Amino acid sequence: MLYPYHLADMIVKGLRITPFIYYVEVVALLIELEKSYDTMPNFTAADCLRLLGIGRNEYLELVAKARSLGRRGKAKAIRALLPRVPLNIPMQPWWRVELGYVLEDDVKPLGESERALIDLLIDRGSQTAGTLDYHVVKTLYRRGLIYLDVPITAADKVSVPPLKGFVMNRIAGDYFETLLYKVFVSIDEHTSVADLAAVLQVECELVKQAVSLYCRLGFANNLQPPPVAPQHPSWREAVTTHNHQPYRQISPLTFDPNLDDDAIQMEPIILKQTPSTSKQSPEEQVEPSKNGGQRVAVLFDSTLAAYLMMGNLSPDLKSHAVTLFEVGKLPDESLDSLLMELDKVVADPEIEGEARRYLAAAACLRIALRTLRPKLRPLDLLRCEALHALGAAARTRLLSTKYKLAISTAPLCREARAGAAAGSLPHVGPAPPEAHTPWMRLYLYHVAGYGPPTLLLTKGTQLRGVPRLLLGYSRLSVSWWGAESALEGAGAAAGALGAAAALLAARSALRRGPVLLQAVGVRQPAPLRHLMFPPEADTCPESQAMWSRHAGLRRLLRRLRLWRSVGYVTLADIGVPDLGCARPPATVQLVPQRKKKEICGMAKPVSEISLSSTESTEKYTEEYSKTLTRLQSPIESHFAVTPTTESKNSSPANGFTSAECGQLLCDELDNLALDDVTKHAHSKESIACSDDLVPIHSSSTSIEDLKSEKKHSKEHSTSKESIASDDLVPIHSSSVSSENLSKKCDRSSVGALEDLLSPAEESISMFTQLSDKLTEMSATEGDSGVDTAHYVSDDEACKPERWTIVDLQFGIPLFDEALCEKICKCLVERIAKPELLDKVKEDNEFIRSDILKFVSQCQVNITMDKLTIHFLQVILYFFEY
Repeated sequence: MLYPYHLADMIVKGLRITPFIYYVEVVALLIELEKSYDTMPNFTAADCLRLLGIGRNEYLELVAKARSLGRRGKAKAIRALLPRVPLNIPMQPWWRVELGYVLEDDVKPLGESERALIDLLIDRGSQTAGTLDYHVVKTLYRRGLIYLDVPITAADKVSVPPLKGFVMNRIAGDYFETLLYKVFVSIDEHTSVADLAAVLQVECELVKQAVSLYCRLGFANNLQPPPVAPQHPSWREAVTTHNHQPYRQISPLTFDPNLDDDAIQMEPIILKQTPSTSKQSPEEQVEPSKNGGQRVAVLFDSTLAAYLMMGNLSPDLKSHAVTLFEVGKLPDESLDSLLMELDKVVADPEIEGEARRYLAAAACLRIALRTLRPKLRPLDLLRCEALHALGAAARTRLLSTKYKLAISTAPLCREARAGAAAGSLPHVGPAPPEAHTPWMRLYLYHVAGYGPPTLLLTKGTQLRGVPRLLLGYSRLSVSWWGAESALEGAGAAAGALGAAAALLAARSALRRGPVLLQAVGVRQPAPLRHLMFPPEADTCPESQAMWSRHAGLRRLLRRLRLWRSVGYVTLADIGVPDLGCARPPATVQLVPQRKKKEICGMAKPVSEISLSSTESTEKYTEEYSKTLTRLQSPIESHFAVTPTTESKNSSPANGFTSAECGQLLCDELDNLALDDVTKHAHSKESIACSDDLVPIHSSSTSIEDLKSEKKHSKEHSTSKESIASDDLVPIHSSSVSSENLSKKCDRSSVGALEDLLSPAEESISMFTQLSDKLTEMSATEGDSGVDTAHYVSDDEACKPERWTIVDLQFGIPLFDEALCEKICKCLVERIAKPELLDKVKEDNEFIRSDILKFVSQCQVNITMDKLTIHFLQVILYFFEY
């Protein structure tokens, strides 16, 4: 834990434990136990780096040296490896010098000036450091005879510049470190310590201690320091700030007062009075008493800070990224330096590879700040996760006191919950927390009537094959609760996996939570297209035509009131036209699953007697050869991409090819020669009627059913009618359904190619195979009594669309520079107006309630369905008993 500086008068004077001695013992104990450096909390590690000069690399080197030591006297040997005196830490002239635990033996080696200072402290008490000789104060401090106090009053105001020397380890979880992070995200140049304590509802003394530690570690600057008069001339060249490049060196093991400090430490930095990091003139600086709540908050998540850090774009930009992540806030006064670094990075042509993705985020952030600041200044960057750490009450007080509008970036991770982070502010961004989950996509498809084939699987579902809904697609997207947004690019769909890989990922994820499977390409990942809203602000004629022509986009525009918000809609070309839904129902309904005999093509077994004669064999062979070119599976007839003629160059619809499987298929076809079939026609084992050719989606059956079915097949075999090859559908199954077996002798299924439905018809979806069948189904559903009052103006018939709706995000995109600039301009010119802020709040409330209503309807339906199944299981168990 941190050294308790607020108890230094008792710990130093009573126990003679200075901060340096304390941290030496802490590091020695960690090395002796071979603990990881990450076990040291953030602020503790930063204080160790300041006093001992031991960072992560130095700690690993010390651990390696300690492992080579013997067991006997290991603790003493470890302490011999550590520094014996503290580093030459930066000091401020307004700090207070206090007398420590001084013995008579400590005074003997001192010079006259050092003794005179000790006598002064004994006689008159603590003194302001700036009125004393800087070199004498530094010498006594490094000997441990004095300690420094950083006084903070309730009226002081501080600023937090970009962090330097901060160690990103972990949060300990103790009350004081938690308070340090709360103060970090709440503090600014215009709020006093007393006002900050009132906002956080924390004792003012605790806030003083936190701000004092910030100033001690160099993470904050006091804007109103106490006056120092008269100031000693030696402080003109005092070290007041860290130069962190040589800050990594370990201090010497022996103390030599004549040794030049600059050789082992850092270059002296001339003391400069920088009361504020803001570049505004005094007349332009905003006072909270006059315009409290006039700032604009731009909400972002940890992903943006991670991109700016991981990209290694520039060292100075990395310090800003650390500030965005650890402090959780970058005020308007510090944005000028951030923009300077962003300008340097964007202009660098040598950035290539994966770093281009991080560069795109930096470039979009630069464009957003350049566009928003001139009209919405002052503007602060706030991290959503840091706001959540404040608690609901403190967050509400903070936002209502300082801000008037919240704007979100997009896409955001699930933990961001921007709507909850914005609180009661007018928020241009996702309203409910469910907007970052797969519920949002299901809601969009429900409202728009358009969307890719989507299947929601509950937790624990056993997935043993590709669902019929997704057959024919070689690229699938797997999303599970807690996953981050994958659609971040402007090209092909990110996160698109092959069917086999997607199934493996889904099976693994289903053990932990629900999974959303989506089709995102027949042969290759679907290309994406982003349309901004409101449509009136987009000057692209093609985009305007898309908004006016696409029925699903028009429904979203009306239902979500997109003309008073900004964001983008993601469209995808999945390779199959989206036929849409003419009148999407107002409420969520679980459509009863149709009987399999009504929706599945039946594979008719070839009876033994039908092939017992040469006549029947020739007839079967002739019909089979005639219909071979037109026989199609339901998937092939739906997508019309698989060649049905005999061709060695043809490829399957799912995109998977295998030389071994092709050779095996050729061998099997060679074995099906006509003479072989005639030779084994009278054998009872020549054709396994009920084992090899089985109906689609068959279930298990008993042996008695199989025997009866074989007998039934023999009775009808004397008719010598050949089996229509339209009914032969290649399937692979090991079980047989008695329900489907009863349909084998149904001659009405001959020529049933027109009755084969698409893979999506047997589940809740808006896709069909044929336009006439879709029209019939749409007419039936339209007269079913479903309330469609909210679609009164939407009477057009469903139209096939090449581009289907995949996702919708509110806010400023951080992956496309052109799209980001257009949305930011629209936000400044159309949305961020005082007369529209109340309307924005109303729209957010409506969207939040509408999505929550949709989610509740889905959960109620799923729960009732599960209860019904459980009730039936109980009844069956009762009768069996």
